[in-house]
Amino acid sequence: MDTVTIGIDLGTTNTLACYMKKGKPTLVKLDDAKMLRSALYVEPDGSFTIGYDAMVKGTGDPDNLIRSSKTYMGDPLKQYKMRGKSLTPTDVAAEILRQVKATVLKKLKKSEDDTAVKAVITVPAYFSGKQKTETKKAGERAGLEVIRIITEPMAAAVAAGRTKELKGKLLVVDIGGGTFDLSILEADPLNEEYKAIDTAGDRRLGGDDFDQLLYDYFLERLSEKTGMDFSTLAASGLDEKDYGSLRGRLADAVEGTKVALSESTEEEVSIANLFPYKGSQYTFDIVVDREQFDEICQDLYQKISAKLEKFLQKQPFSVEQIDSVILAGGSCYIPRIRAEVERLVHKQADTELSLDTLVVTGACIVAEHESSGIETKGFQDIVSHSMGIEVVNDEGKSVLSKILPKGLPYPCEQTRNYTTAVDNQKEVELNIYEAGSDAEEIPDIRCHDLYGSITLGGIRPAPKGKPVITVTFSYDESQTLKVTAEDQDTHIRQEILIQENKRVALKPKQPPIDFMLLLDTSGSMMGNPLTEAKKACYALIDGMLDFSVHRLGLVSFANSAQLLLSPSQNKQDMCNKIAGLSAQGGTDMVSALDMADRVLSNTMHGKVVIVVSDGDPYSPGDTLKTAQSLRSHGVRVVAIGVGRGVREEFLRQLADKGDAYKLDNMNKLEAAFRTAISAIMEKI
Repeated sequence: MDTVTIGIDLGTTNTLACYMKKGKPTLVKLDDAKMLRSALYVEPDGSFTIGYDAMVKGTGDPDNLIRSSKTYMGDPLKQYKMRGKSLTPTDVAAEILRQVKATVLKKLKKSEDDTAVKAVITVPAYFSGKQKTETKKAGERAGLEVIRIITEPMAAAVAAGRTKELKGKLLVVDIGGGTFDLSILEADPLNEEYKAIDTAGDRRLGGDDFDQLLYDYFLERLSEKTGMDFSTLAASGLDEKDYGSLRGRLADAVEGTKVALSESTEEEVSIANLFPYKGSQYTFDIVVDREQFDEICQDLYQKISAKLEKFLQKQPFSVEQIDSVILAGGSCYIPRIRAEVERLVHKQADTELSLDTLVVTGACIVAEHESSGIETKGFQDIVSHSMGIEVVNDEGKSVLSKILPKGLPYPCEQTRNYTTAVDNQKEVELNIYEAGSDAEEIPDIRCHDLYGSITLGGIRPAPKGKPVITVTFSYDESQTLKVTAEDQDTHIRQEILIQENKRVALKPKQPPIDFMLLLDTSGSMMGNPLTEAKKACYALIDGMLDFSVHRLGLVSFANSAQLLLSPSQNKQDMCNKIAGLSAQGGTDMVSALDMADRVLSNTMHGKVVIVVSDGDPYSPGDTLKTAQSLRSHGVRVVAIGVGRGVREEFLRQLADKGDAYKLDNMNKLEAAFRTAISAIMEKI
């Protein structure tokens, strides 16, 4: 079988591919241009259009256009639902990469049936392990043989090293459409050796944020000129097609204006026939200069500068010891960003390198090394986020116990010993976590990201603290994590190769329970209380209940109760229902309890109702009678009251003994859920 080897820069805004032609990195024209827009449009028949054509169609129909999906890579809650299709960011990336593969084969006049396409794909240095895994998975779904995942700063350094022979300590500042990376590497281009020293960044900051601020500014000026409210379709008074076209055309104009202001100090914008207005078509005219743009984006500049300044200050060497500054990513064309970097580093950034193609060129060079069998230890990336397991500290709080610290070079392996927390424990569960963004020094497990879990059984019964459980984490060259747990007494071992972005299903250890969560959505919950309650509900769904065993149903109540979901194990449905909640009306808790009673009457599982409210209900007496009726039907009632509007005495009467919780504010709800679930599990 024939083989083609390429480097791919899978970008938030644009995707590029590069291959070696007579020893020289050569860009592939992916969309009659060097770049393929990282955009997907869902056609009325459910088929997909990728790239520039997707953007054109999405201009008039933005509700069926997916762009910047890379920003959400690895987020299990992100779903795009359009025209009967449900797509994850990984699905979108796979479709884009499928287009890349097909175009490469066509340009090189190769047959897909007898040609293997090997690829090195780049990712932001500050991507989490989940995001790297999902990127690799997207490439494999697209039919690529992913031979390596490397970071974008590493690729940029390799390209700069070969092109400019830059050596020593290189600072790479990479700001793309949706991500912001800072990396320091040690480069020896003569020997093709590049070693990452440290990395930082922001997985949710990039050119899209500048676009959004400028878009909001344009929308404000448009409202001032017309007296109309464009914040929503209903508020605008336009029909759906005209409103969608307005949003899409305005977004295109914003992106063009941002790009133009990187070259010129002023840009005149005119969008003809933008929408119907007073019997004719309205033309939107506006002039924006670079000073205005910088003022609009001031907060973003400050965020970037603060991150860079902090990154430089923590290094064990001075700024003066940095030999070269490399900028990468389209957003680094913005003059103010370049100026801020040079101000903080006291050094001029290289202006001759192409910011758009630097990363894909480096990926192509690494791909050449990989495919030729040349020793590749010269490209040494590092672990970007510490890895460890959840443990309970002396204060009874769940914290992250690090096993693989941030900064270790791939491949790597580390081992730590743990023990049991309960007498005669026969098995231990290991919940594996990755340190959250900007949370390396924070122990609280809630600040970190669940990666997976395993159960080690067969432990010889002994007093707590006696058994020795050895836990080993190891990363291979392809940045795939393997976790091993072993009881040093029995030498029983459990190993898992973590490849999926989801919690590992555990074997049932207790009788299944059907939970019903009853959430107050009355008017007093409007704003921050409901926002915090939703966050706590997401945490309950994602990390507290084992849905291989239990089920959860949802009821909201205000002036009346609404059954959102019967007991289910579908976490995505639960999260979607929670996300759609809004607050208004009163507090009819009786109807909510009645509804839960009816739903649970059909189950043979254990029955638990959890009520969350920030105030007393309409009829406290009837509410207590209804709760007593539930208990007589074998339902355990847990009551969580939040704020001054809830009486503790009422909560104690509403709930089973020991199952009443009084909180002073809603941001403590997640902790209350953890305590309540733990208490429930102990008693079954």
